[in-house]
Amino acid sequence: MNMNVVATQTFNPKPPIPPPGFPPQYLDYLPQPPSPTAVVNYSFVKLPEKPMMGRLEDSRVGYFTHSHTDYSRPEHETTVRNYIARWRLEKKNPAAAKSEPVKPIVFYVDPATPKKWAPYVKKGIEAWQPAFEEAGFLKAIVAKDAPTPQEDPDWTADDARYSVIRWVPSTTANAMGPHVSDPRSGEILEADVEIYHNVQQLARDWYWTQVAPLDPRVKTLPIPDAVMGDILVFIVTHEVGHSLGLPHNFKASALYPIEKIRDKNWVKKNSHVPTLMDYSRFNYVAQPEDGIDPKDLIPKIGPYDVLSIKWGYTPIPSAKTPDEEKPALNALRKEQDTTPWLRFSTAGTRGTDPGEETEAVGDIDPVQATTLGYKNLKRVVTMLPAAILKPGEDYEQFEHMYDAIWSQARLEMGHVANLIGGYDSEPKVGAAPGVRFTPVTKAREKEAIKFLNDNIFKTPDWLFPTEILRKIEPTSGQARVLSLQQGALNSVLRTDRLLRLEEHEAILGDEAYTSTQLLTDLHVGIFSELSASPDTMKIDPYRRNLQRAFVDLLGARLAPAPAVAAGTMTGAPALKDDSRGAIRAELRKILEAFMGKAELTKDTVTKNHLADLRDQIVQILEPKK
Repeated sequence: MNMNVVATQTFNPKPPIPPPGFPPQYLDYLPQPPSPTAVVNYSFVKLPEKPMMGRLEDSRVGYFTHSHTDYSRPEHETTVRNYIARWRLEKKNPAAAKSEPVKPIVFYVDPATPKKWAPYVKKGIEAWQPAFEEAGFLKAIVAKDAPTPQEDPDWTADDARYSVIRWVPSTTANAMGPHVSDPRSGEILEADVEIYHNVQQLARDWYWTQVAPLDPRVKTLPIPDAVMGDILVFIVTHEVGHSLGLPHNFKASALYPIEKIRDKNWVKKNSHVPTLMDYSRFNYVAQPEDGIDPKDLIPKIGPYDVLSIKWGYTPIPSAKTPDEEKPALNALRKEQDTTPWLRFSTAGTRGTDPGEETEAVGDIDPVQATTLGYKNLKRVVTMLPAAILKPGEDYEQFEHMYDAIWSQARLEMGHVANLIGGYDSEPKVGAAPGVRFTPVTKAREKEAIKFLNDNIFKTPDWLFPTEILRKIEPTSGQARVLSLQQGALNSVLRTDRLLRLEEHEAILGDEAYTSTQLLTDLHVGIFSELSASPDTMKIDPYRRNLQRAFVDLLGARLAPAPAVAAGTMTGAPALKDDSRGAIRAELRKILEAFMGKAELTKDTVTKNHLADLRDQIVQILEPKK
């Protein structure tokens, strides 16, 4: 069936990197790095004598695929046929509605797995069993302990006959679930899920910053093993999903209405996201008053997962070719037409759909979801000292978790910013009525900018209370705040986003949210102090930093583009960003708003700040040669 080779291999070292200015004639005198040596395992597998019949891809149900260029089709061109990646499951009793498979999918648990986590790893593997039952298979996927050397001296996790959940001794905070397929049919032959040890750190950071106010078990850190075990079930189930052929479905987190995500009965039955294959983590949209069971804060197998496994694995014995399966497969996915949360991500969105977010919950409405998420994050900030600080311990862990709070705030803010210039998408094929891409409405875009003005550009004091920040660093937090605000500005004013606003204008006409309106709304929020009387006007350091950053960014957008080298092939002509006129007009508006303010204001620092910005804007608009 296969051949395993273990080789001790020594590789050529990378050449030494000389320090700047090092004389080239003396390179041979630099100390040579050692040659790395590693033990490398190879496992060669004999493919099945008879390939499994491939199942053709449908873009409305997500699967990894294997492509074939078919020259035998009747079309007047070559045809690319994509077969989904899936395991070969055949019923022991083909006549039964549900039957055990002839050969189940077996995952072994790595002997290196900490004993306390092994039961959770097994639970994560077998969590897929109910989904396979809907496809007609009982106990289709099972978890087993790896045999001991006494039980099977030849067994090794490096043998490609065995699929293993590997526990990797690594500081990498991640996990992955690759698989190996027969390229002729897409049949998955073997899979090795890798769980890196420090994924626990990432899981802890996410869980605590997102839902600590909703789970009384995690008021203090470290979080209990029972909670970490349930999180590991979620991680393993997600990675095993990849090993079953399922890719990410980032649209899923934008398909449940917000009220369902906060409904404890709905969440218990359906999870707060329709699939485990999204990057939707823990339910930060839920509020303490919603009374959600803490166990239901963690994603689990959802209705889309069940549909995708049913579509990919249900046997269709009447079909003798992949094309003959199409009518039955289309019937299996028919519910998608009327039930939005059974849908897969739309092909071809090119990063424009604000519902295709990663690390998001409830991005059907990013403003409302982030408003609720920030309520929880504000609670987390107040919980931090009591949760972390212990007598005699330094502040390393305290700082790490404080930084995790800032990271969560930045993530959720980004979901709101992506509404600007976005397109709502819906997967369709053929002659289905309606369009796939619809511009986000002007009202939603204006709501997004208002949120950013109120919660990001207005200094978020709640993120850096003195009693926390001053334990960590001798600063006022200006650099942290400016980094968050610059991230928002850079996102909202990205060139590709401004180009999409122009596309919206071409599609919607006067109903579009233009770059001119965007800049005006930003101006109103960022320079709100200018509406005060010069006698009372005072701009604090945080806001001065933001205002300088805004003017700097507008100036950078007006800088001439780098010249294209002679003879460079640029392909089709690209759209040119016509926001330059809007930016120039906005800078002139800022100048007009300054008129009389810089001279009349009583606060010297504010007066100097406005005068400096005025001079900078003049130089941007009329650069001196």
